[in-house]
Amino acid sequence: MNCFFEKYHDALFKCTKPYQYVGGEFLSFNKDFNNAKVRFAFAFPDKYEIGISNLGVRVLYDLVNRHGDYMADRVYASEPDFSPEPLYALESKRAIKDFDAVGFSLQYEMAYPTVLKMMEMAGIPYRNEDRAEDTPIIIAGGPCAFNPLPVADFIDVFMIGDGEDSILEVCEILERTKGLPRNERIKALCAGENSGRWSKLTGGKVKKRIAQLDYEHALKSYPIPFSSSVHDRAIVEIRRGCGRMCRFCQPGHVTLPIRERSAEDIIKIAKELVKNTGYDEYSLLSLSSNDYASINEVIKELAVDFNKKKVSVSLPSQRIDGFNLELANLVQSVRKSTMTLAPEAGSQRLRDVIKKNITEKQIIDAVTTLYENGWSRIKFYFICGLPTETLQDMDEMANLLKNIRYRCKLIKKEKGLKHGMDITCTLSIFVPKPFTPFQWCGQMNLDKVTEHIHYLKDALKNTKGVKINYHEKFVSQIEAALTRGDDSLCRYIEALYKKGCYLDAWGEYFDKTVWQETAEELGISLANLAEHEYNLDEKLAWNFIDIGVDKEWFKKEYIAAMAVNSESPHIVPTCQQACVNCGVCKNLKTHKVMAKPFTASSEAQQIIKEEPVDPKTCKHYDREIYKYRIKLTKRGILKYFSHLDWQNTFFKAVSRTNLNVVFSQGFNPTMKISMGIALPLFVESECELVDIELFDDIPEENLKLKLEKVLPPEAEIISIVKINKSAPAIDVTAQWAEYRISVFNKDIYDFETLKYNTDRVLASEEIFIEKKNKKGLLKKINIKSSIHSYRYEDNSLFIVLKTGQNPTAPNQKGEIEAQNVPAALRADVLMNIIAPDIAFNIKRVRFFDKSLQEL
Repeated sequence: MNCFFEKYHDALFKCTKPYQYVGGEFLSFNKDFNNAKVRFAFAFPDKYEIGISNLGVRVLYDLVNRHGDYMADRVYASEPDFSPEPLYALESKRAIKDFDAVGFSLQYEMAYPTVLKMMEMAGIPYRNEDRAEDTPIIIAGGPCAFNPLPVADFIDVFMIGDGEDSILEVCEILERTKGLPRNERIKALCAGENSGRWSKLTGGKVKKRIAQLDYEHALKSYPIPFSSSVHDRAIVEIRRGCGRMCRFCQPGHVTLPIRERSAEDIIKIAKELVKNTGYDEYSLLSLSSNDYASINEVIKELAVDFNKKKVSVSLPSQRIDGFNLELANLVQSVRKSTMTLAPEAGSQRLRDVIKKNITEKQIIDAVTTLYENGWSRIKFYFICGLPTETLQDMDEMANLLKNIRYRCKLIKKEKGLKHGMDITCTLSIFVPKPFTPFQWCGQMNLDKVTEHIHYLKDALKNTKGVKINYHEKFVSQIEAALTRGDDSLCRYIEALYKKGCYLDAWGEYFDKTVWQETAEELGISLANLAEHEYNLDEKLAWNFIDIGVDKEWFKKEYIAAMAVNSESPHIVPTCQQACVNCGVCKNLKTHKVMAKPFTASSEAQQIIKEEPVDPKTCKHYDREIYKYRIKLTKRGILKYFSHLDWQNTFFKAVSRTNLNVVFSQGFNPTMKISMGIALPLFVESECELVDIELFDDIPEENLKLKLEKVLPPEAEIISIVKINKSAPAIDVTAQWAEYRISVFNKDIYDFETLKYNTDRVLASEEIFIEKKNKKGLLKKINIKSSIHSYRYEDNSLFIVLKTGQNPTAPNQKGEIEAQNVPAALRADVLMNIIAPDIAFNIKRVRFFDKSLQEL
């Protein structure tokens, strides 16, 4: 491990988020690479903060590592400011090219060039035909694998369907075929239509794999990132597959049949996950969570324990026809948030075209009910450019939003409410997807999409409280071209990669001109590919994949959609209500699994929404509070954490102890923990101070034992003392800090040079740094008075600097020097004055109060 940090020291110090590259996350497996019979690297072609949250990767990583003979590791796309070569796995720090297999998760078409770049960084040829015998087998799965052809020249094997039903079988085949030629191993992986795996090498047809959602294989823990991730919560999948079968929705069709977990299993899994991970929020995940019949009862049962611990629940956007106020209140019982609803289309006719099965009355009733009960912000999701959409449909959308605003205005006046209803509408651009009834449809021309969006915005320009957001239109055209494309598009992906396209799913890295010009150079018309309308009998690129749903059923649904011409609501049965004869159960020899009805306990039935305490009127708690001050280290990999990362890590650790922590009162309660004085990135500490408030009068030694079990080993507890609950905060008490500073690379900069330059700089009467004031103007600050003393010992510089609750920048009038108050000074800032661009080992070793008494 030390060799790793020495090798990547400079790269880590130059990047903005070094925690992404050091590994060591809590609950990661860290299995031995050398003793494993099969080594699998799961690669996510996007940033760490996205990939670490991906449920599919978490599930597969867990399954492989729970097998005694196999090991799995993880790798994510590094950001441009950190591009290690060769690309390495986070836990083992082994080069990706040393693994037996690399599995890419294909979530989004825009990530395709990133896949190729990651292979290059790993030292793996990106084209199948160029790989040597000892190169890892490149495997890919995820939603984009349902049409693998646009990347078929780069991936050896595609896994179609539920990966957890296939991953251990893959590992067994990899183990059994070791020593065979590479192509023979690929053929073994893809043998048989029912394998659920396909390769361009073998061709043929393939049928998707399906897995049951049993308790045994459910996730009860997974690696917890040190920083916040995009889905920073414990996630419990409660059902897979969606019986609504909205005609635009690929996930709803490719995940059929419906499979639900039992309520009892959901409750057990959620409790274990929250206990193991320390998250203060959990999510009940499904394509349509409130279609789970007992969801209210499940949340009530969980609320018995979770509400006391301030653990809140989140759900994906609620279906409007399944909306109920009790569920909304349960979701908001701990923390208040914005409610999200997805009408998808603004007119009744268009909602019937897509088979949304909701009426305008249901939409208005849902919003007004929420408004009457305290919600003043709503998010709507709509799709623009749906098949058969006209400007009349945009008129209807505008009228719907105006009507909602008008109804809420009347309610506000009638009930004397303080806030009006604010509505944020996000418009996504329709992308025709394989394995949907709209797979034959063309995407709306982008000029026409622009016309529709501008028409809507113009219709709402005088309507206050409605905000319209929409996605980048050209990106949606790329998605439409790639998602229905064939293997002729492999050359397009290769050319984009060669031109440097990387992390293009992010607007900050996406270069529209490059994507456009590259397509033109290759004679590819993205518009023609995206807008092409297929004949119902035309061969589709993905025809060789069988997801279980009959092609004739898709055709009937398409014809039914095109025949809709009435504004009268047309509600059709869903798979959940009755069989719709799609063929999936018959063709896959399976059946839907619906959970038995569940009734929460009598204690849980008493769970009602409590009004949050108004922090302005709340003066005290009615229980005794005990305050403890903890001194601990922040060493090793922890120096790569920002202060917020460190806080996030500490809070989650405390949550795992089951300590009876005091929470702030108000609308979004948080633990009453003060993390002391922020430590800059790359600086270690032997004296971090943390204050924590508890309702328990617990002996200090017992508290230490509890915390030591959950904190990283690099956070060693030095001492814990009980202090007066009215004691001044850490940043008031601590006024000076001592740092130990040594040279990192003595071949470049030795200790004698450090002494010479330190003496020279600190001998000056004035030492200035520049800081921005609140107006953003640069002001010079004399930091001479912020340096108390310094000495040399053991080839290190020891220096005492001002810290704590004093200004580090001038006020709006630039009056720091006039007030003669020393400004808090960071050791790394001072060292950059003494020796610019030289790397030092910096460690905070002691805090002092204003009398220079050690804390």
